[in-house]
Amino acid sequence: MQRTRTFGLLVLTALLVTLYTLTNSGRFHIIDEVSLFAITESQALRGAIDTNAIAWTQWVNSPGEVLGAFGPEGDVYSKKGPAPAFLAVPWYLLFHIFTELNISIGQLQTTLLWNGVVTAVTAALLWLTARQLGYSDHTGMVLGLLFGLATIAWPYANQFFGEPLSALSLLTLFYGLLTWRRSGDWWWMALAGVGAGVALATVAAHAVLILILIGWAAVDRWVQRRPVRREEMPGNNLFQRLAPAAALAAPILLAAALLMLYNFVRFGNPFDTGYHFDAGEGFTNPLLSGLWGLLLSPYRGVFWHTPLFIASLAAFVPFAQRHRSEATLIALLSAALVTMYSLWWMWWGGFAWGPRFLTPLTPFWVLPLAIVIEPLTTSLTTQSASSAKAKGARPTHFPSAQSKIAASPEELLEAGEQLSFVRPLRSALVWLTGVLALLSFIVQLAAVSVNFVNYEIQLRSLYPTDWNDPLRYGPPAQSLTDFFNSPVFGQFKLMTQGFVVNSDLGWLWAEGEPLQTVVLWLVLLIGGAAVITLTGFLALWWRMAAAPQRPTDSIAAPTFALVVLAPALVIATWAGEVGRQPHYGRKDAGYRAIIRDICRTVSPTDVFVNVAPNSYQIPMNWMPGECKIDIPTYGYALDSMRHPETESVMNRLIRQHDRIWFVTSGVQPNDPDNTLERWLAENAFKAVDTWYEDYRLLQYATGVRLGGIEERPINQALLGRRAEQVTILSVRSPSVATAGKPIPIEIRYRLEAPTDQNLRWFVQLLSGQNIPLALLDTGPDDNYTVFSALPAREELVERAGVLVPENMPEGDYSLIAGLYNPDDEGARLITIDGPDFVLLGAVRVVRQP
Repeated sequence: MQRTRTFGLLVLTALLVTLYTLTNSGRFHIIDEVSLFAITESQALRGAIDTNAIAWTQWVNSPGEVLGAFGPEGDVYSKKGPAPAFLAVPWYLLFHIFTELNISIGQLQTTLLWNGVVTAVTAALLWLTARQLGYSDHTGMVLGLLFGLATIAWPYANQFFGEPLSALSLLTLFYGLLTWRRSGDWWWMALAGVGAGVALATVAAHAVLILILIGWAAVDRWVQRRPVRREEMPGNNLFQRLAPAAALAAPILLAAALLMLYNFVRFGNPFDTGYHFDAGEGFTNPLLSGLWGLLLSPYRGVFWHTPLFIASLAAFVPFAQRHRSEATLIALLSAALVTMYSLWWMWWGGFAWGPRFLTPLTPFWVLPLAIVIEPLTTSLTTQSASSAKAKGARPTHFPSAQSKIAASPEELLEAGEQLSFVRPLRSALVWLTGVLALLSFIVQLAAVSVNFVNYEIQLRSLYPTDWNDPLRYGPPAQSLTDFFNSPVFGQFKLMTQGFVVNSDLGWLWAEGEPLQTVVLWLVLLIGGAAVITLTGFLALWWRMAAAPQRPTDSIAAPTFALVVLAPALVIATWAGEVGRQPHYGRKDAGYRAIIRDICRTVSPTDVFVNVAPNSYQIPMNWMPGECKIDIPTYGYALDSMRHPETESVMNRLIRQHDRIWFVTSGVQPNDPDNTLERWLAENAFKAVDTWYEDYRLLQYATGVRLGGIEERPINQALLGRRAEQVTILSVRSPSVATAGKPIPIEIRYRLEAPTDQNLRWFVQLLSGQNIPLALLDTGPDDNYTVFSALPAREELVERAGVLVPENMPEGDYSLIAGLYNPDDEGARLITIDGPDFVLLGAVRVVRQP
C-alpha cells in the first residue's frame, strides 16, 4: 500500500508542476520578486548576498516602498527574508549547468519555476497531513488538487515571492508535530524544527505563528495526559526525555542565529532587517480597515479570490467536532496572521493577486474540507471495492470518517456523534464544495492566464494616488459599491480587451507592428501530452488504491520514471522555447548583443555597471549563460550619483577592478542627467563607446594599473595654425598591457593661451611600423567640455583609454597622443621639432593568462 501511496504522491506533484509550468509567464510581476531573485543570483554566482544589480530600486516614490537598505559601504541588501532566495539557489544552479554547456535557456525564466515545485510539494504534504488525521489517500489526493488548483496558491506558484515557502514551512511544522504526537519519534520533532526555522528565515514575523504551533503541541500533549509509551521512548534517561524538545529547538535556534549573522554581515547589527520602520513601514493600519480589506473587500477579499474558502467555513464546524484540537489551532493561526497583516501599513501587498499575505494559511484552510470530501471518496472507493469483490477479490480497507488512525473508543464515539450531525447536511456541503471549487478554479485560471498587473494599473487611473503623500495611498475597490471593479472581474475585462496582448502565459504573446500572435506550439503539444498522460496515471492510481490488495511490485519502476520524466520534459521544452519572448531581447541585437560581446572578453577583475533600469531582466536572464566568468553587477538610475551611497560604491569599484563595462539605455552621450557617466568621465579612462540599437556599451579602464606608476615628464608644446598652443606636461600609463583590455592613460597638460578652437584629442597604439592598431578620439574631459571653455595657464588632466585588440601579438608597441582641429580641415597640432604627435612611451603587450 505504501508503494501505491508513493506513486499517487508522485503523480500529484508531477501533475501540478506540469500545470504550473504551462501557466508560468516566465517574467516578474512586481519588484518584490526581483529583490528576492537578486539575492539568489548573487549567492549562486558569486557567493554574495547583495542586491546591487537593482540598486536603482532604492530611490522610488517613498521610503516605505524601498525594497532594501544600504549597508555601511553603500551596497544594497534586500529587506526580504533570505530563506526563499537561498533555497532557490540549487534550482538556479541546476539550470546554470545547462547554460554553462551553451544550451540557450533563460536563467531568470527557469528560476521562476521554482515556486511551482514548492507549491506542488506543499500539496503532497497536505495529503500526508490529512492521512495523519485519519483520512483516506483518496481524500488526501482531492485536498492536494483543491489546494493546488482552486486557491490563490496557484497564482503564487508562478511568482517569485516568499509566501509559497511560508505555506510549505508552516505546514511542515504542523505535520511534524502531528506525526510526533502519534509516534513519539524524535526525528519528527526535528522535521518540525526545520519547518519552523525555514518559516522564521522567510518572514521574521512568523515567529508568532511558530509560537502558536509549538504552544498548541505542548498544550495538546498536556491535555491528553497520555503517559509516554515504551516504544516511543525506550529507557528512562534524561536525554531520551529531552530529545524531542532538543530536536525541535535546535533548527529554530540555528535559523535564528544564522538570521542574526545575516543581518550583522549586511548592516553591522544582528537585529536590523532592512525594513524602514522610521519611514512609515510598520503595523500602523487601523485594524478594522485591514480586516475588511483582507477578508471581504472586492479589492483583496480572500473569499472573492478563493470562493472555495466559503466551503471551508461551512465545513469548519463538523471538522471541529471531530478534530477539536486541530480546529482550534487553525482558528488561532488564522486569527493571528489575519490580525497581523490587517495592521500592516501596506496590508494589500502592493501589486499582487488577492491577499498575498494570507497565502501561508491556504493549506490550513483547505484541510477542513476533508470532513466533506471523505464520505464522497469513501462512497466511490466502496463502489470500486464492491466491483472488485464481485470479481472474487478482497477489498482494501481505508480509514474513513468512521475510523481514525489508532482511534480510541472515545474517539470513535465522538466521530459517530459528529457524523450524525453532519449527515443531514452532507449532501448540501458536498454540492457547495463542488460548486465553489469549480468557481475557484475558474478564478485562479483567469489569474494565471492574463497579467493581473495590467488591471492594477487600470485601477490606479480609477483610484489615483496622492503623490504628495504616497504612504497615505488608499488601495482601490474597497467598497461593495466597487464590486465590479474587483480584480476578480478585472481579469475577465482584460480578456475582452484583448486576451493575447494581456496574456500572462509564457507560450503566448503578441509582437510586431501590426500586432501578430505568437504561439509556441511545441510547448503546447508536449505540455498537453504530459497533462493527459499524468491524468491517466492519476486515474490509474485511483483505481489501484481502491482495488483489492496487489503485490507490492504492481507499479513497475519504469512507470515511476515516466511520471518523473513528464514534468521534466515539459520544463525542458518550456525553457528552450520561452527565451524567444521579446521581453528578454532579440538574440544578437541590442542588449543581448552587448552581453555577447562583454562575455567574449570578460575577465575576473571586471565589473558591470548599467543605467538601464527598465531592462534589468535581460542581463539577469542571459548573462550567466553567456559569461563563463561571473562578475559583479551594479544597476543604477540616471541620477544615482546624487546619493552618497552610490559614490561610495563607485569609489570602491575603481579601486578593486581594472575594467568597468558600462551600459546605458535610451540616453545620448554626455547627457547632463546621466550622473554615472559624468562621474566616470572624471574618475576613469574611457576606451570604447559603441551603440547597439538603443543601448550603448562603454569600456573604462580604471586607475588600478596606474598604482605605483610615477608621472613621466614630457614638456612638449603642440602648436596649431590658428595660434592654438597646448603643452603636454607629463603622462602616466602602464608599461605592460594585456591584450583585450583597455590601457589607462593620464595626460597632464596646460592651455597656454585662451582659444576659440574646439580641439580634440587622439591617442593611438602604434606597431613597430607606426601603424595604428588601436585608438581613441575624444574631446576634453571625455567630451563633457570644449577647449574654448578651458581655463588658460592652469594644469589640466585628460583621462583616456585605449583598448588593446584581443588578438594583438605579444611584443613592444608605442603610445602616442596629439590634438587636431576639426574646424581646420582636421589639421593636427605639431611640435616645435615638426612631428604632429607626442610620444607618450613604450608598452609591452602580453596575452591574458
